[in-house]
Amino acid sequence: MSYESRNFRPRQDVEVVEVEVEVEEEEEGSTFCLLIGNRYRGSGGGRYQHTEERKSYRGSSNRAPSPSKDDEVEDIEVRLKSLIIKIGDKISPELQVNLNKMKNILDNDYSKYPETVQNTLKACISDIPAKAPVYGILLGLLNLSNYESVAKLMDTFNQLFKETVERSEWFKLKQLVRFYGELMNANVITSIAYTGMINTLLSVVDEPRLLKDRTDCIVYIVLSVLPWSMKELHHRSPEEMNQIIAKIQYYMERRGSVPTLRIMQRYQSEEMNAKEKDPLEHLWHLIQELHGKGGDVPLLPKPFHWFDEDLKSAVQHDLFTFEVPPHSDDIKYFGPQRILRVLVDENNKTLSMVPDHDSLDYFILNDMISDTIQIFESNRKECAKYLLGIAHSFEYGFINTTAASHENEPDTMDEDTAGWSLSDLLLESIFSQILKLPTPPFRLVFYSCILTELCRTESSSFPMALGRIVKTLFGRMHALDAECVSRLWSWFSHHLSNFGLQWDWKSWNEVLALDPMHPQACFIRETLEKEIRLSYYERIKTTIPEEFAPLFPPVAPGPDFEYKEPSHPLHSQAKLVIESLRAKKTVEEVREILNVFKEDQAKRGLDEQAQLNSVRVLFVQCLLLVGSKSFSHVLNVVERYLEVIRYVNSTPEGRLHTVQIVSSFWKNNTQFLGILLDKLLNYRVIDPTSVITWTFESEQLEKAGRAYPWEILKNTLNKVVSRVIQVRLKLENFQELHTVNETKRASTGLTEMAQAEAQQELDTLRIVENSLTTVTREQKEVFMVIYQKFTHTLQELIVTCNARGQDPATHWTYWWVSGWYTEMLRLYQKECSGFLVTLETLVFLPTMDARISSVFEDVKAMNTQANLIL
Repeated sequence: MSYESRNFRPRQDVEVVEVEVEVEEEEEGSTFCLLIGNRYRGSGGGRYQHTEERKSYRGSSNRAPSPSKDDEVEDIEVRLKSLIIKIGDKISPELQVNLNKMKNILDNDYSKYPETVQNTLKACISDIPAKAPVYGILLGLLNLSNYESVAKLMDTFNQLFKETVERSEWFKLKQLVRFYGELMNANVITSIAYTGMINTLLSVVDEPRLLKDRTDCIVYIVLSVLPWSMKELHHRSPEEMNQIIAKIQYYMERRGSVPTLRIMQRYQSEEMNAKEKDPLEHLWHLIQELHGKGGDVPLLPKPFHWFDEDLKSAVQHDLFTFEVPPHSDDIKYFGPQRILRVLVDENNKTLSMVPDHDSLDYFILNDMISDTIQIFESNRKECAKYLLGIAHSFEYGFINTTAASHENEPDTMDEDTAGWSLSDLLLESIFSQILKLPTPPFRLVFYSCILTELCRTESSSFPMALGRIVKTLFGRMHALDAECVSRLWSWFSHHLSNFGLQWDWKSWNEVLALDPMHPQACFIRETLEKEIRLSYYERIKTTIPEEFAPLFPPVAPGPDFEYKEPSHPLHSQAKLVIESLRAKKTVEEVREILNVFKEDQAKRGLDEQAQLNSVRVLFVQCLLLVGSKSFSHVLNVVERYLEVIRYVNSTPEGRLHTVQIVSSFWKNNTQFLGILLDKLLNYRVIDPTSVITWTFESEQLEKAGRAYPWEILKNTLNKVVSRVIQVRLKLENFQELHTVNETKRASTGLTEMAQAEAQQELDTLRIVENSLTTVTREQKEVFMVIYQKFTHTLQELIVTCNARGQDPATHWTYWWVSGWYTEMLRLYQKECSGFLVTLETLVFLPTMDARISSVFEDVKAMNTQANLIL
């Protein structure tokens, strides 16, 4: 068999190209030898490289079978894909050479593996936004030598763009518009075509009725990508560039400034919020300033300048026409992220390790970090990898990626280093998301995983920077929103559990002299309690200094059984109930035991209500003790004796009493308390009103700085809201099914059976509609009750403070209750938007203290902004 017939070419005919690319876990500038047109190998040299390997087939019984042709093709495609992804991992002078070599590879192999190249490039331009300049110039170079291949790629990109617009995938559209700007920089498309694309997007500002959120989103997309291409637009199409600026200016003047509502501010002090700005308006001012300076952003890489002379001869490609789809209620919009100013001095001035918070450089870097987090949210390792790679995606010298320069003074934040600190940039952006109000973009555990991964990957600098951030935020606890403090202790406890539970607690010794309800004291106490949940009591106790004992739970988590002492007068009766439960006696037998106990209490002169209360306490306490071994144990015993539990909880007072009994039994294990109340809500043993009433009892208000009452309350409200969502979804599914079936019946004729089916569907729809009406009414009643409780409690606290001559803002119980009141109104604003007038009429009366009613006014403003038509 000839060499050629076996899909090999003579060695002298094989073009060997050395390409330097940055590869993870390889030395910088690792060299790969690529056999163009045949296979990608780690080195050349033919099929055999060593003499001892050249054995005959018959003489080598252990010889592995030759790879099949399909395997070889797959191997080539994998390596080709890898090269496309890795090209430009670092903006450096070597990239110019590598781009030419990568262009040669695509020149040779695009026709052989078009789908691999197309799919890989589609993924890269939408999923690696920081490398848009690299892929833009790569297409520009390929366009010079292989116009037809680029035409096919442009068809692929254009189709992707159209589909993205049609689906209203605004975030993805932002990445594509940025990439098309880089195609314009590389002369693949004309500046007129690119400005035409932007003007089509901005056509929404000419509509007569503008939904603010929709228009803000599109304007933000345009503003955020303009810095990457504005300089070239200034040179090539200055008139069109001016038209774009004028169109945005028209909208921004029509829109006006949108002030940040106090309810949405993470800092609650006027000093920390002094520089808070409307994010979109601030970005607009930055773009105006950039436009006036000619559009040059030194931070951004411009690899197309390496090939300016070559690109002048390029033949450009046409773009397509498209229309922006109209608004629909299921479309989600997004906008610029509100930054959290952590790295500032006592005068609220940005520290030197990051760009000025008001600068365009800070916006670009923060925006890129946010985009990367959103894209790689599903893979924390890839997310950390690309976050750390962001520093190499901008011009050299701006971002310092070396180890922390303050090893001798790790707690300070005023260093003056060459370049901005990547660790500090990442941390400030991540914490801006963690503390975003009303909710973070992703679950809190995701950010914990990302920070853990970054600490492990960049161990030389990241942990030290994180420690500084934590201590800075700890020093500002009293100025933060209560919900932000709660998120911080939830994250911090999880983070410490991943790093041996080690922390310099003694640096916070001054907290021991503060009020136990001070946010800093509460932060330490709740962090330790949540660490116990993630580990165990004795282990955590050994990690803290002895002086912190007042902030540590005095006893290990466990049940508190009321009848455990033999001296208790009801000890023998409790023992009898426990034995019957463990023996799995029938419901009737258990009820008979309780009836006998009730009669015994009657003989002692107790009235009916006292008798029921005694029976309830005895049974619930014994039930909880039998099930105290584990979650599965308690669920089994609850399900077995569900009828008995409902029997002793037949009244609202009884349900509240049951919550109190469970709270007393599990007072030393608040995690178990929360889970058990959640299960009892599911079984309808207790109701949301009973949990709300329990939360606002004096015993819980004395612990207003504890996490568990508010977590239980929030979980209860979430259940009420999710029940409405589930029934509404069920109704929509039935309606959709009924519509489809009606269409089928209309086409096939209406038979008697078809009429019966239609009637049955209508009956089902009517039942579900009634169910939706019921759960919606219940939801409204629950929110009415909770806001009445909040306002009444806050009014009483204000009266108490005034009587003492104390400012309520310095009363920590008021601080916490007010903070959670703000959180509940803010978090459930959408659910309450349908009955704001009722709330204003029955709850938020004109006579109410302005400090309480102002929060409700902000909620009304949130509702107005969400539905604002300009």
